[in-house]
Formats: sequence, structure tokens, C-alpha cells
Amino acid sequence: MKVKKYQGENMQETILKVKSDLGSNAIILNTRKFKKGGFLGFFAKTMVEVIATVEEKSPQIDNNGNNNNLKSELKVMREMMNNLMGEIKESKSNQLQVNNPSFNKLYEALWEVGMSRSTSRDLADKIVRNLKSPQLDVDEVEEILRDELIGELGSIKGIELEEGKTKVIAFVGPTGVGKTTTLAKLAADFSLFKGKKVGLVTADTYRIAAVDQLKTYSEIINLPIKVAFTPQELNQAIEEYKGYDLVLVDTAGRSQNNQLHISELKGFLAKASIDEICLVLSATTKTIDLLKIIDVYKEANLDKLIVTKIDETDSYGTIFEAVVKSELPLSYLTLGQGVPEDIDMPKVEVLADNIVERLEL
Repeated sequence: MKVKKYQGENMQETILKVKSDLGSNAIILNTRKFKKGGFLGFFAKTMVEVIATVEEKSPQIDNNGNNNNLKSELKVMREMMNNLMGEIKESKSNQLQVNNPSFNKLYEALWEVGMSRSTSRDLADKIVRNLKSPQLDVDEVEEILRDELIGELGSIKGIELEEGKTKVIAFVGPTGVGKTTTLAKLAADFSLFKGKKVGLVTADTYRIAAVDQLKTYSEIINLPIKVAFTPQELNQAIEEYKGYDLVLVDTAGRSQNNQLHISELKGFLAKASIDEICLVLSATTKTIDLLKIIDVYKEANLDKLIVTKIDETDSYGTIFEAVVKSELPLSYLTLGQGVPEDIDMPKVEVLADNIVERLEL
């Protein structure tokens, strides 16, 4: 890993030096301000120093010579094996249901639309037990399933503003799920269509490209943006937005397999004046990975759930799975790259219908 030090008269000048030398995938390791020059402590100029590197794709070896990537993979494999053994054990203890053709057909159909094995089994069991006849009547199944989905999904809760109060919302989630684009859609919607005063903050200083992306959106929407490297700078940015209706905070994408990064994110947000934290997930994520992400990110004291990229999959059951397992209210769904139009606050009934329509019975 190549680690280099850069200095400049301000943060913007210094970051440009980093970007020019290391590229847009540069990672900021540390920043500090220091005094330079002057005479007897007077007239010194304030300078900025940035330590940066470029992430190399190589195995992570700790001080004891252990391969952290291998450890992580083995842990996932153990979890998969435990889940598989649990399913085998449960299926053996429930032979009557397993041998029921209606149950099997419904169970497989639910799994095919993106639900986990356990959720598919539970829903199929509930539905089959409520059928009026042993035969699988499609209309009857869909009606029972629709009621079950609506009951489990609960109510949709979007961003609710209070008169005279600045609401601060942070967006967290793995890399590549569309946090920054989702933030831009909401910023444009509240600013352009709802007439609200909106401020942007990016705390995603891990990669320079992420800062550039949100700055581009801010210029297009004509909204102010501030960059925060520390919780103190984040709080200062929030304070400077006093009198605004809404402040949206972008954070760095963190892998669910890197516990250290998740802990850092949790600590960062805990020290800032955040009102709500939204977990952003992609509907294209494999169910087993989705469940791991939810389990790990729960440490960040989440408030709401946003599911993105539903236009890229037919597995709408993933949305249901995410809501049930996270125990968070669904807030928004996104369905494309268009800003701000490709975002929706769906009705539970419509979402349930979309899941039911994709069943192949």
C-alpha cells in the first residue's frame, strides 16, 4: 500500500493534489491543520495536511500472519452450513408438511421471488393451513398471502418535517447500493417540488470520487454542500444549516464483512446530531447477503429502511424480507437513475400486489 502526505493552503487545494497524484479511488487516511512560517509564533499561515493512499486488492494479513479475508469467508461458510443444517433438521421434524404438494409448490414460489427459505416456509405453512381444501386454489392463495404481506409490512413512513425544526437524516449502507443517488433524489424532491430549504453534507470522505459525485448533484440542484471529515466537522456543518428544513448526510459505504469499519461508522454517527438514520439496501442483493447486512448494520441504531434498484429485479420478495428481518418501517423505493423522479413512497397494498403478481403457482 502506497501512503503519501500532501499539503496545501486549504482543503480543496490539497484534495486536488491527492486526486491528481493517486486518482479518484484515493482513500483519505487522516487530515489535520497546522501552522507554518511566521516569526516568534506570530503571522503563521494555517495549512492543511492530508495523508492518503490507494487501496490495493491483496489479502488482509494481520500482525499475527492471519489472513482476515480467509477468516471472513470461513465464517460465512460456517453460517451457511448452520442454516442448511437447521433447514434439514426442521424438514425432518415436519414430514407431513414437506410431503404436501400444495405446500411444496407455494414454498418454492415464495423462495423464487426473493424470500429466504425460513420466511418462505413460514408463509407457506400459514397459507396452506388456512386453505379451505387440500387443492391449491390460486385465487384463494393469493388472497391469503396478500393479507399476510400487508400485515407484516406495516405502514410506510417517509421523511416527515416539523415546522421550525431542522431535521437531519443520515444514509448508511454497503457500497454500490445507491446511497448518494437516493440522497440526491430526495434533496431534489424536497427542494424543487416541496419548496423546502435543503442542505447537503458528505461524510463520505473515504473515497474522493464519492465527494465529487454529491458535489455534482448539488450544483445541478443548486443546493449548498459541506464536507465533514470528523464528527466535530459534521456537527459544525449541521449548525451552519440552522434554519434549514432538511439536512441530508451521505456516509461512506461499509462492507458488512468488515466489523471495524461498521464500528467506526457507528461511533462517527453517535457523536453527531443526527435525527434519523436510514439503511439503504439494494433489491438485487442475494437474500443471504441481505440478511447479513441487516444484522450487522443494526448496530448503528437504525430508524428507517430504503430499498433501491427495484427496476433491476423481479425478486420483489426481497423487499418484504428486508422489512421483516430489519424490523424497520419501509420509507422509500427507488426504481432507476433519474433524479428526482425515480423514487416512490409506495402504498403497502400496491407493494403486496406486486409481490403476489410475481408468484408462479
